[in-house]
Amino acid sequence: MKIKYPTRCQIIDIFDAVIGGLQCKTPEDSKPHIGKYGLAEEIDNEVKITLDDGNVIYGYDCWWIPVKNKEKTNEKS
Repeated sequence: MKIKYPTRCQIIDIFDAVIGGLQCKTPEDSKPHIGKYGLAEEIDNEVKITLDDGNVIYGYDCWWIPVKNKEKTNEKS
């Protein structure tokens, strides 16, 4: 599935998944952001995520999924 940017997203947690034969888990730096929502944008072939609380992380620093809601969510971060 091709993602159209910018897109709303949510930071998620994964538990010792095996992806492409590699053992993967949530990076320690992104754990405080699990469950938060933001806007993912593709910039110079990298995904920059500006969270609703103002923090900025990059797609290679976390696990995230696109969400359907285009409006800013009222979820507590």
